[in-house]
Amino acid sequence: MDQLTIGILGFVVFLALSLLRVPIAYAMSIVGLSGMLIVYPIDTAFKFIPTGMFTYTSNFTLAALPLFILMGTLAFYADLGKDAYDAAKAWFGRVPGGLGVATVYSSAIFGACSGSSLSSVAVFSKIAVPEMVRANYSKKLALGVVASAACLDVLIPPSILMVFFGIITETSVGQLLIAGVVPGIVTAIFMATGVMLYCKIYPETAPTDINLDTSWKAKLSTLKSLWAAAALFVSVLGAIYTGFATPDEAAAVGVVGALLLVYIRGNLTWERVKYSFIDSAKVSAMIFLLLGSGYIFSTFLSTTGVVSSMTDWIKSLNLSFYVLMAGIVVLYLFLGCFLDAVSMMVLTMPILAPLMLDYNMSLVWFGVVVVVMMSIGTITPPLGLNCFVMKGALGDGYELSDIFAGCLPFVVLMLATVGLFIAFPQISLWLPELMKSMR
Repeated sequence: MDQLTIGILGFVVFLALSLLRVPIAYAMSIVGLSGMLIVYPIDTAFKFIPTGMFTYTSNFTLAALPLFILMGTLAFYADLGKDAYDAAKAWFGRVPGGLGVATVYSSAIFGACSGSSLSSVAVFSKIAVPEMVRANYSKKLALGVVASAACLDVLIPPSILMVFFGIITETSVGQLLIAGVVPGIVTAIFMATGVMLYCKIYPETAPTDINLDTSWKAKLSTLKSLWAAAALFVSVLGAIYTGFATPDEAAAVGVVGALLLVYIRGNLTWERVKYSFIDSAKVSAMIFLLLGSGYIFSTFLSTTGVVSSMTDWIKSLNLSFYVLMAGIVVLYLFLGCFLDAVSMMVLTMPILAPLMLDYNMSLVWFGVVVVVMMSIGTITPPLGLNCFVMKGALGDGYELSDIFAGCLPFVVLMLATVGLFIAFPQISLWLPELMKSMR
């Protein structure tokens, strides 16, 4: 049996294990290790795999992952989400669907301090959903806007998925983080405009709260409370943009800054600090396990020629760039129904990243497109992690089916932004290119 056949059979076994609900990391490790033992002598395989895994997962850039996760957890205890929501509510509360619009923009602001959409869902499920329900908003609209706006957190830096993409594809993490700024703002504007138009057409879904204080005094007063989020965002992103610090160093600055904000707000307790570190360690361990197992599996596919054969086959189809990108969008929509974002990235990047380079496209731009598509997977059934976290946060008074239904219009809006980013790559590349020219 030749190596290519072994690789294809290994991939089929991996798919079978995944369908049997074997955790993705274990499935990749089992298939990758077994395949390498077939391809190489046992002593060679056992020397190569541990050494390669250690080298891959001990990359110093990976330090940014647990640090950004910890920073986001601490930002939750600093009440930055509540500050952002109060400010956005004062500025946008009287427009059609004002509380929904406020939720979108406050999620974007919170995203500048937290790189995880799950953190945002947990925060705004408790803050925004009860207030919109009290204001007689449509329950589906209230649920959908909170779950969907949380997707902004993985696009606006600091983004854990951007860091992960950079490590897997060996792309500049700093440029990837900066590249998410403009697309994140554009996506937030798309979402907020969509909410306003919908509520303008169907005003009964979002009655205007005439008692809401949107005076200039209230607006300027709430802006003062945003100093903490602004300081944290500028300290992290400013350090990366100016070249003063690498992403991992900037992440460390962010952790210290977030811890100081928790202390200043009077929320610093030993229990919260302990929980923040333990929770961050658990999430980081899961990501590193996926990284290590992904390394074994991708090495197996590369060694057996599956990656090169798949890439050559796709190139032989002579697809136009836009047809190829349409196929990739459909692929991620399908995978997002069954896999989490990190697993999708580990599984697809060995094939798609080289393919983008063959089409002379920037991996920084492609990273933005991929991250948006993966964030869509967090609000689509049956997996939809954002929706499940929201259900857990809100309890029995809300149905999971209502959350998914409320997210559907936002899936369409986000697909529209993906089309925009594909048609106009400079939306993603303008700021990173400006950053390079300033150095």
